[in-house]
Amino acid sequence: MTTLNGSAYSREQADKHITAMLGGPVADDTLRLLWTASQGDSALAYALVRGGLELGELARHGELWRWGEAPDSVAVRWTELVESRATVLTDAQLEALERMVRPLVGPHEAIERARLTHADAVRLTPREHDVLGLLCEGLSAVAISRQLGLSSRTVTKHQERLYRKLGTSDRFRASSGWLRR
Repeated sequence: MTTLNGSAYSREQADKHITAMLGGPVADDTLRLLWTASQGDSALAYALVRGGLELGELARHGELWRWGEAPDSVAVRWTELVESRATVLTDAQLEALERMVRPLVGPHEAIERARLTHADAVRLTPREHDVLGLLCEGLSAVAISRQLGLSSRTVTKHQERLYRKLGTSDRFRASSGWLRR
């Protein structure tokens, strides 16, 4: 738990702080998302709320503030703009548009770099390396168990530990992050 003005900043206090920032009730899933991202860091929570409002990702839906792709968000508007002209855009226009939207991609790339940095610090056992290598090849848990002579339950446990160590919850992110190393 981090501190806010020298006092403990609990989940409940964070919820009240975010609700006060927005000036109205906030959907539970949005409060959970903001708490998970900020972990009680009030400056980070403020920056996330501000960024969400600027991008149109945090918007009022009825009486509640919600995080999600609002129909008028920047990402939705740019996607619709490009898709509506997909057949008539020239290569030069596509390159220019790509350059223009690069700032929207920057945070995603930073998150991926952070994941890779985390993965670099991860220490895997030799067996976890074997399992991860076979996951990267696209093998199922059953196929991995046959190839390594293990039970499928053991392979599943190795996968769970790998996902936890790599900070992900699925095989795609675990293997794609590992392959980019």
